[in-house]
Amino acid sequence: MSDKRYQVFISSTYADLQEERAALTQVLPTLGCLPCGLDVQPVGAAAWTTLKKLIDESDYYVLVLGSRYGSLSPSGISYTHMEYVYASTKQKPILVLMHDSPDTRPAAFQEKTPEGRRQFNDFRQLLSKGLMAGWNDTRSLEAALRRYLPQLIKSKPAMGWVRATSLGSPEQAREIDRLKQRVTELEQEREQQLVQQAGSLGALAQGQDLFEVTYRCKAYAAGNCEDVPARSKLSWSAIFSSFAPHLSQPQHEDFIAARIAERLQEVALKDIQVTRPKTHAVTDISLAPLCFNTIKLQYRTLGLIRRVPRDDARTWWQLTAAGEQHLTSLLVVRRQAPVRPV
Repeated sequence: MSDKRYQVFISSTYADLQEERAALTQVLPTLGCLPCGLDVQPVGAAAWTTLKKLIDESDYYVLVLGSRYGSLSPSGISYTHMEYVYASTKQKPILVLMHDSPDTRPAAFQEKTPEGRRQFNDFRQLLSKGLMAGWNDTRSLEAALRRYLPQLIKSKPAMGWVRATSLGSPEQAREIDRLKQRVTELEQEREQQLVQQAGSLGALAQGQDLFEVTYRCKAYAAGNCEDVPARSKLSWSAIFSSFAPHLSQPQHEDFIAARIAERLQEVALKDIQVTRPKTHAVTDISLAPLCFNTIKLQYRTLGLIRRVPRDDARTWWQLTAAGEQHLTSLLVVRRQAPVRPV
């Protein structure tokens, strides 16, 4: 068996598939995989944030579908459906294990309403377009996982996890440290140059100037979900206020992008309805890479944020002193002038 281990996110409805979920936790370690997501019930914003983080960190995504669509989120689709859409957006390799005869399962495991059954059948149809295997009981579920997950791993290799003791020689470690130090020096030189240039930046867009943010999202209309491109205009102050309050300490780029996406969520539905009037919900906003890079460059050139070296593959940012002053000017509550008696 390889020394590499893969993290696998298991997604399913909760109450009706507890036996099946328990079976998968026994099988996955024998395949060199680490299961996750099994004990988190996706209800509420905090739980959804945790689930997205687990999906981000996972190498593969396995969806087990029985005979229920699942608990609905505020957007009108089930949390299980949202997990699947999010994993697809993040381009995670996906394996769907779908019950062959969901109508034969106990009545307690079935959707109770016609609308729930319709959503369930629509979801089944959507899932049938990818890598899928059928099952009827826990034994056939385990067999399907043993057969198809290794095939998925072979066809779509992921980074996986290895022991730290197997990651190179002392010479390589010293060279990595030297290169990290050089990167830090170059970053400091760059920040000094930006500070020197800050006095000549009056021509740059900022404050209440509007910027057209481009992104992709999932738009829901008449029971259908479609991945669509979209555009919304936000002021530079609004964009900055969405993430800057969190940057008194360093934060990585994924965190910043997620905060901007949350701000876009407030206007996205209205903007998309201009061209798609039947849209009733918008989820999974993802900033266009070029747009996000433009935003970072703008604030960095304005001297409001700076890169922070971290022993991490991700890029981290923090407010500069000028950035903290700018944020304060945006958020402080000013005293209202007293009303003179008539």
